[in-house]
Amino acid sequence: SSGINAEWPLRRGSGAHYSKIVCIQYLVLDRFSDKLHTTSFQIASLDENGRIVVWVVTSVPDLTLSGSPTDLGLRPGGKFKLVQSASISTMDQDLTDARTFTFYQQVTDPNLFYVGTDQGRVVKVSRTKNVTHPGFYMEAGALPCFIASLDCNKFNWKYFLAGSSEGVFYLYYVSMPQPVVTWARTTQGRPIRAIEWSKFSSTVFYVLDSANKFYFWDLSIRDSTPLVIESFGEKCVMSFTELVSVVGAETTIVVFGFKDGSIEAHRMKAEAMNTKEDNITKLERYLSTIL
Repeated sequence: SSGINAEWPLRRGSGAHYSKIVCIQYLVLDRFSDKLHTTSFQIASLDENGRIVVWVVTSVPDLTLSGSPTDLGLRPGGKFKLVQSASISTMDQDLTDARTFTFYQQVTDPNLFYVGTDQGRVVKVSRTKNVTHPGFYMEAGALPCFIASLDCNKFNWKYFLAGSSEGVFYLYYVSMPQPVVTWARTTQGRPIRAIEWSKFSSTVFYVLDSANKFYFWDLSIRDSTPLVIESFGEKCVMSFTELVSVVGAETTIVVFGFKDGSIEAHRMKAEAMNTKEDNITKLERYLSTIL
């Protein structure tokens, strides 16, 4: 997903982060199970200077009411603490002056990350080995812009979406440095705030722009325009998520959270939930028309 925006430093000046944190992600170590373990799990944080730090969140066996001056995040009476595990810098990828905004973890390799920069690039970095070609993704001739949102397809990890500050968003294939599809006119130039693939349909994705307009796409129906455009006007959308699908459901529901603390649930169009065709086949059928 697009992660959790944050503005606080984690252990600034002690080898972790030295600039503002812009994204935090929960890490999946086993691609066959993404269940959150209650005793220990990992998260990764990205700062605007391109440093990714991996943390182990672990439970504390003995509670202390006084807290701890050395265990980061252990408040008085706290049950969990953060332990720094590893770090990686995108500045090693010839991006000395770049700023970074978002990232996501590769599904098949928990050590591989894709990072969005302010140069219009999505950079591929690994904490354990040299990355394979291509090392970055960018449309040829595109002007520098912020890549502010990234998400990989839940049914085929080789395809991911990238949304930019110019209102342009892209579909990339991991083996090609150029996008396979570019959508340049959907938001009329308004910055993309979030872009997410559906968890339940391989050809459905959602886009949110800076004017609080929400776009519902299904590539199995058409890729020229979205199926639905929902405008929230002055009501500022802070986040959105799909509800867990019910077996046999003909529609999907997206829940929106607003700045004023309210939430709304919206039912999407039924034709997007095409249950007659499995998700792998749906996506492959669409890709065969453009590749």
